[in-house]
Amino acid sequence: MKTYFFLFLLIYYVSFSKVSLQASFASENAALIGMVLVPKGLYISGSNKYNDERPSRQIYLDAFYVDKFEVTQKEFKKIMNFNPSEFRGKNLPVERVDWYQARDYCNKSGKRLPTEAEWEKSARSGSESKYYWGEEVDDSYAWHWDNSDRKTRSVGEKRPNKLGLYDTAGNVWEWTADWYDQNYYQNRSSKNPKSIFNGKHRVLRGGSFMDKAEGLRVTRRNWDLPSAKFKNFGFRCVKNKNNISID
Repeated sequence: MKTYFFLFLLIYYVSFSKVSLQASFASENAALIGMVLVPKGLYISGSNKYNDERPSRQIYLDAFYVDKFEVTQKEFKKIMNFNPSEFRGKNLPVERVDWYQARDYCNKSGKRLPTEAEWEKSARSGSESKYYWGEEVDDSYAWHWDNSDRKTRSVGEKRPNKLGLYDTAGNVWEWTADWYDQNYYQNRSSKNPKSIFNGKHRVLRGGSFMDKAEGLRVTRRNWDLPSAKFKNFGFRCVKNKNNISID
């Protein structure tokens, strides 16, 4: 009798563990919907033309996943239960979010904000040019001051980069995890770099609808107080590849 009872408990435990594991995998894989894999390896970071973007050099990053689109108002409201945006529309990027709200949304979604290096590698998508699409302005890739009608536009309306990411130039500036330091590029690690652990400002990347097209270069760095909220500040999230199990 004791043997049967032990076998019953063992079968129950194995079955429960399998169901729990499958649920965990399903939850993790659900977080991948709308994300793109950025493979591990080197990319060219920075530019030698601007003070806080020097020096340009190779940086190595482990593989990670990144949101295909900027986080929309519909997605943000579903998780955070409010919509702070000035321009309203479910498929418009959420804006007027501060760094803390962006961080919290990503965390509650099982993701995180990208480091500056992760953001730039994602946006470059293998390119080494001024803009991720080439050396000249091309309105087919980005919303900016001269073509946006001075407002945000629905995500995904412009052409994607080579990784299939949309709006990494223009529409809204995107918060990153890193603190801003003018000399950071001169001292950072060449492998999976992360910024200093304190500071006054957080880094934003990508430019916005309020910027001239010439200001949408892929290496451009912006910064503001983490409590700052503006109608051209939004974000997208990333997720570590080694946290994901896919059949």
